[in-house]
Amino acid sequence: MSIRDRVATVLGFNAIPTTILLVLVYAAIFSTVLVTDNLPSVPRDTRGLDLDQAWLDLHQVSILVSSLPIFRSVTLQSKVSARPHPFNSHANDLVHDYIRDRLGDVASQYPHVTIHDDFVSNASWASALLSAKPYAVYYEGNNILVKVEGTDPDFRDSGGFLLSAHFDSVSTAPGTTDDSMGVVTLMQMVEYFAKNRAKRTVIFNINNGEEDGLNGAHAFMEHPWANISDVFLNLEGAAAGGRPAMFRVTTTAPLYSWTGDHVPHPHANVLSAESFSRGVIRSGTDYSVYEQRGLHGLDFAFYRGRSRYHTKYDSIPGMVGGKKALWAMMEGTHGASLALANDDAMHTQPGKQDHPVYFDLFGAALVVFSLETLFVTNVVLLTAGPIVLLLLAYSKHIVRLSKRIRHRHHSHSHTSVNGSQRNETSRERALAVLKKIGTSLWGPVKFWAALVVSVGLQAALIAGYVDLNPFIIHTYPFLVLTSATTLAYLTTVLVLTVPLDKRGVVPAPEQQKLSILSQTYVFTWILLVFSTVLLRKIAIGSTYFVTAWNAVVLLGSIVAYVEGMTSARGFEPEGDTEPESQRHLRGIRYEAVSTDEPTNGRQTPGRIVEDPEPTEITPLVRRERPLPPRPEGEEQGAIGWWILQLLLVVPLPVVLIFHIAILLLGAMNQTLTDGNDPSSLYSLVSILALLIVLPLAPFSIHAHRLLTYIVLVVFVLSTVFTWVAFPFSQETPLKVYFAQTVDLSTSGTGIERVVTALTGPKQFLASHILRELPSASGKPVECYDSLDKVGLRTCSWEVSDDLVPSPGGRKFASSGIEKPWVSSSFLRTGSNTAQISVRGLNTRSCTLQFSNQRISKFRVIGDGEKGLQKGYEVPEKGLEQIRLWSRDFGKEFEVEVEWKDGNTSEQDVNGRISCGWAEYESATIGGGRSGGKIPSLEEIINFLPEWAVVSKSSASLFEARRSFSI
Repeated sequence: MSIRDRVATVLGFNAIPTTILLVLVYAAIFSTVLVTDNLPSVPRDTRGLDLDQAWLDLHQVSILVSSLPIFRSVTLQSKVSARPHPFNSHANDLVHDYIRDRLGDVASQYPHVTIHDDFVSNASWASALLSAKPYAVYYEGNNILVKVEGTDPDFRDSGGFLLSAHFDSVSTAPGTTDDSMGVVTLMQMVEYFAKNRAKRTVIFNINNGEEDGLNGAHAFMEHPWANISDVFLNLEGAAAGGRPAMFRVTTTAPLYSWTGDHVPHPHANVLSAESFSRGVIRSGTDYSVYEQRGLHGLDFAFYRGRSRYHTKYDSIPGMVGGKKALWAMMEGTHGASLALANDDAMHTQPGKQDHPVYFDLFGAALVVFSLETLFVTNVVLLTAGPIVLLLLAYSKHIVRLSKRIRHRHHSHSHTSVNGSQRNETSRERALAVLKKIGTSLWGPVKFWAALVVSVGLQAALIAGYVDLNPFIIHTYPFLVLTSATTLAYLTTVLVLTVPLDKRGVVPAPEQQKLSILSQTYVFTWILLVFSTVLLRKIAIGSTYFVTAWNAVVLLGSIVAYVEGMTSARGFEPEGDTEPESQRHLRGIRYEAVSTDEPTNGRQTPGRIVEDPEPTEITPLVRRERPLPPRPEGEEQGAIGWWILQLLLVVPLPVVLIFHIAILLLGAMNQTLTDGNDPSSLYSLVSILALLIVLPLAPFSIHAHRLLTYIVLVVFVLSTVFTWVAFPFSQETPLKVYFAQTVDLSTSGTGIERVVTALTGPKQFLASHILRELPSASGKPVECYDSLDKVGLRTCSWEVSDDLVPSPGGRKFASSGIEKPWVSSSFLRTGSNTAQISVRGLNTRSCTLQFSNQRISKFRVIGDGEKGLQKGYEVPEKGLEQIRLWSRDFGKEFEVEVEWKDGNTSEQDVNGRISCGWAEYESATIGGGRSGGKIPSLEEIINFLPEWAVVSKSSASLFEARRSFSI
């Protein structure tokens, strides 16, 4: 074997080289994306931030060590307990005091640092965005505000930079990730900017009440410092640690703070922002309030470990990543903050409302461009791409035609043929043409056939998951992706390697590759049309990967056409007068998965069946004969061309799509317990899996049989396991939602009934959860579709006297008479106006619910005449509910309400008044010293299976209510 033949064996377009290169490319992509998706290590140089102090602060804020007042040097080896600190709890005040005192010490050392404990700002607003019922809110804030004046006096009263995080948790979680890590990060940034003054003034809003409706951000908007900033960075936690992501951005300018050397490990994708804006992600952060006010900025949040979110596992022991997760938030915040506080280019110019497209690559670089740039690129590709390929196809046809003429001339000058032979050859040639028309129809459609078969089988796989084990993606998301990806590979490869006819005759591999590549280009062109329409109509930019895919397939097709016009043997014209040395081209029985057995000392792509004078209709069942020696340069495909095409066509789209797949799996795999539709989630996984595989289609004709067997085994094992495995574990628990209602007598002291309710997936709620609870055993349980959490089931039952909750606080007045849980009074002040007073015992939260009237105006007496915040006016149909929040426990709210008069001036106004509580013995300071008790919740915590965990269903864990009529 000559050196050139050996090189052709190793680098030619054969089964083994092609398979090896494909495996290496995909392995490199998968491993690199997965490795860089992990949390980076903490560097030695922490850029002036004190990670150890932040870690100590995190323990104080989320665990509430009992050694108060503040400590700084303890080793935290003393016994500590995780304590939720929602707004409506006494623990919340302790967290507030710790943060205020820590920052107060910093402010006392620097004259340009001012701290304001905001017990003044109150806010009222109406909203129907996060609830099916239109409601209004009155909130009295106690945010902790810090101002670090900049060095440039021009930016001390305007043009500043806002940093925001909230220090309250939900009532069922210590809130380590949501949002204590954001808070301690801001505490470090206060110290940093105090020591290293920025050009612009920096405002810190460490706010309270975010969990109950973004209340703290609304209250901040009533403070004068809210007018200083024009750009913001909000820190949030929507999960339990891991790698945080820059979730949303208002405009392009502040996004550049995440590029270059500012943030060493950027993690961001426009898909998350568009999921928020289109309602796919049903959640809200303070970002929404700042954006509504007209500020431009960013939303930086944790998003992985959703099953631990708002549960007892959102704690320091339960967080994913530990110190590395905390450093990831600190590092990103530090880099972006320096840019936003010092660089004028990061501030959006007034009146400019551009929408960026952005994504990170391997956690090392952030790619940013505008929607308009993407649109122009799409238009150019849609118009210029087909023109270029048509010109190349025509040029290729001209080249082939000239070669055919040369070959015929060569044949007539060297061959003597009599008339009868010529007539016979003509008849055979005519039959061959007809045969070729029939058998060649498969080539131009087999990519589409593979696509249809793949989609059909993916649909069957989705149905299998939904019917057999819909929640398995909760714990095993990568196995589900593996199952879908291997199925996509098997269907793509097996359909594309089906032979042209029963005898297995196929064109040369280069011809097949070009044919499939051309069909792939048409497919991406169609996708590009669709994505361009979405981009123009509704400003969707997350289909940027389609643009990249179409572009690289266009480049690969151009290379393939150039290959066909220059050096590729497989593109030689076919004819009955070709030289003997070239006749084997038309006689190849090509096997898509070749064993690559040597013939005559060299590698062949398949078996060669040859007649003395082969024609288009020569049977292929004759005896095998050795292949005649190849002329120089007749190796299986030109060396290098196919490698260049593969490296052009495959890596980039696979990298972009796999990045999206990892992001979506991390963010959405545990959302089914929130009520999301499993069919939609599994369909999304299947689409991504198919898109990951399709770029290899043009080269799949040389997929080795051994690789196909391995992929088949992986598919069977991953699918069978994920169809039968239990979907939850202690590390990835099932989340159920608790609520309790207490119906009070008219006096507000007597209890008529107490009902406990649990909400969760119907497949597990009754059969696995309720049967473990003693209070539900033997009791009539009513189950119905959840009103607040679409897609979930709620089961409720009445509990006995020993499980009645207690609001805590002072139970008896000085006279010895028991104080009512909810006290109220009502006064009709006009035909369509009334004044309502309400007070709750040991609580900061009460609610007015109206059943037969919609409220058009309301005002809390003592709050002045400010009215509702701009942009949050009462909707035209009026309000059904008014939520009242006080900074003090046990405050009496006096509310004036007005409704549309119409013909109802003589009617009574009916409704329900209630107050809520969020403290329970095992989660309050000092083992329940505040007096709050919720025995039903304690029962659920103790009796839930280890693979389940409880979370709150609403702002209050239990509410006491009674009806009213005015």
